[in-house]
Amino acid sequence: MEKNQAGVINMKKIINFLLNKKLLFKVASILAFLFTLAFVISHFNGFVFYWDDYFWFAYSIAVIFAVAHFTPILVSYLMEIHQHNLEDIKEQELEEVK
Repeated sequence: MEKNQAGVINMKKIINFLLNKKLLFKVASILAFLFTLAFVISHFNGFVFYWDDYFWFAYSIAVIFAVAHFTPILVSYLMEIHQHNLEDIKEQELEEVK
């Protein structure tokens, strides 16, 4: 019983983290900064970049921020679906009893 309650508490922490858009954008900003730093450092180490490398760099940064933007929306949608499924299960159990 204790394991289940601890698992529920940990799951609530994860869900709260995934629903916190400001915190996700802070994490995305740190990741984007580190990615940019790696890109710039590799340029100074003698790597030659072409126009498509810059395109993929900008695309990667955009994906990082898109994930941070849409994660809370997706998590809340999945929570809503889960709640509707639980309600449907309760309704089916009541119908079986009758």
